[in-house]
Amino acid sequence: MTSEAASEPFPPDRTVLACVDTSLDAPRVLVHADAMARAFRIPLTLLRVIGPAPEANGLPDPVDWAIRRHEARKVLERLAASTWLSTVPDLALLEGVPGDEICRAARLQEAALVVMGTHCLSGHSSLSANVREVLERGEGRVLLVPLPDSSNEAPNYQRILVPLDGSCWSESVLSTAQRLAHATGAELVLVHVTTPPDSTSALPFEPEDIDLRQRFVKRDQCIARDYLQRMGDELIDQGLKVRTLVLLAADARSGLDEVMRDDAFDLVMLSAWGHGRTHISDLPYGNVVAYLAGHSPVPVLVTWPTHLQQSVSDGGSGSSRTVGSAFEW
Repeated sequence: MTSEAASEPFPPDRTVLACVDTSLDAPRVLVHADAMARAFRIPLTLLRVIGPAPEANGLPDPVDWAIRRHEARKVLERLAASTWLSTVPDLALLEGVPGDEICRAARLQEAALVVMGTHCLSGHSSLSANVREVLERGEGRVLLVPLPDSSNEAPNYQRILVPLDGSCWSESVLSTAQRLAHATGAELVLVHVTTPPDSTSALPFEPEDIDLRQRFVKRDQCIARDYLQRMGDELIDQGLKVRTLVLLAADARSGLDEVMRDDAFDLVMLSAWGHGRTHISDLPYGNVVAYLAGHSPVPVLVTWPTHLQQSVSDGGSGSSRTVGSAFEW
């Protein structure tokens, strides 16, 4: 993708869909949605879904339903009038099962991005059921904002972590990362996690085994550095600030934890699929995405490489690289 294509705005009929509720965490979701709408130069829509109400004698109470609608509308209007918003958002109030309605609204509006709080809709520390529902549908782009964090300070995306595993699945996130980096001036940090080869023997390693294992690790890291260098050079040629990082860890999750602990990032961007897609093709996302969705201290933007689905159905492997990886996305 050329730098001009990466920096072009989305079509004007696309939107950023901010999913908010009545909790105090809604402003945190909204500030990130507003920042994304500003960066991508597309409209912002605030979405509130009223879930099914308890029914008496099998019938809904029309008075209670009208009150709930009125209160939800007031919440949306109050959020839309926030002085820290950079644009005047559209409002959408829907009724039904929240996860289903969010997905339906995203499809009907052809949303460029859906923004959700990871925990706010459920009110518990575990990942929201509605977030899991949207992720399992596996469509478009979803920005997951970690909560609770009630700050309404505008986010400043200056350092973005982009995990890559050498497959064209994982590389598909780069088009969105380029677009955002061009708009915000952010530095893209490309990271690849290598892992030591597994041993199927319960016996201790002999000296020659240890030497062979070290040679495998050194080879994998050398290949990974060359790979990230190629990826980084392409982005640098497009006027972007890029840094590359290769590290050794027991698995991808611990490796990414280490990276985020040692450096301050404002955002993580990654594809829902990686090398694991070639082995388990019926899952909408892999374990790295599942882990980051519930544990990342910073927002996580997940993309689905839908333009690659046809190549796999036609017999393609979905991977253009041979880099070893800990990722099973």
